[in-house]
Amino acid sequence: MYSTDKHTAPETSIIQIAKTDCYELQYDELSNRIYLTLLGYWKDKEVVPEYLNDWQKAIKLTRPDFSLLLDMRTMITHPPSLNSLHLEVHNLIKDNSASQIALLEPIDRIATLQIQQIIAQCDMQISSFLNADEAEEWLNAG
Repeated sequence: MYSTDKHTAPETSIIQIAKTDCYELQYDELSNRIYLTLLGYWKDKEVVPEYLNDWQKAIKLTRPDFSLLLDMRTMITHPPSLNSLHLEVHNLIKDNSASQIALLEPIDRIATLQIQQIIAQCDMQISSFLNADEAEEWLNAG
């Protein structure tokens, strides 16, 4: 029989969905939270062929009212041809009713503008933070 007692629960509840040179996607079962880290420059869709599929896998693991932490600090401006892929993912998140979304904005200012434009197109409420601890604290309080 499965126990949810904190003294017998596994030490980690993190499920690694994808880890590539371009992104890392994880799901934490205990907090019902998806973690995405975007890494560097993406030349085109061919460098992230499984990105949308990986997101679909992550969404299937969640329970209602999941939260999301988007870490885009190391993202470098992507070509406009990738905006449609990012928008698809944001719409997938929106359609599956994320309760809270925290964003760690890119250090690259142009990438920040790009992300803000995509967010505006999908009409989602996203809160921005300067560091991961603040973002986690906000998500945990929600």
